[in-house]
Amino acid sequence: MPNAQHPCTDTLTFAGRVITLKRPMAEFAARRLQAILPQIAALNAAGKSQADAAAALDTTVCTLRTWLDLTNTQWVNLNRRGPYAKRR
Repeated sequence: MPNAQHPCTDTLTFAGRVITLKRPMAEFAARRLQAILPQIAALNAAGKSQADAAAALDTTVCTLRTWLDLTNTQWVNLNRRGPYAKRR
């Protein structure tokens, strides 16, 4: 739970539509996420890996995955390893 001194929000606006977050987050963090959502969408549409996208956004893969989870965004270029890998 965010600090009680910071107001929380559970929605973002991106490309004219309202995105409901999985859990509330502080408004200052939501504003930052809302500002980089267009970059995340562009990197996803370009088929970049999560590692490349995280490097372009100057953040970590873990943080990128948290943002994707909060906004219910599916990443298109996932290289699965192990028994879940797609057979070619």
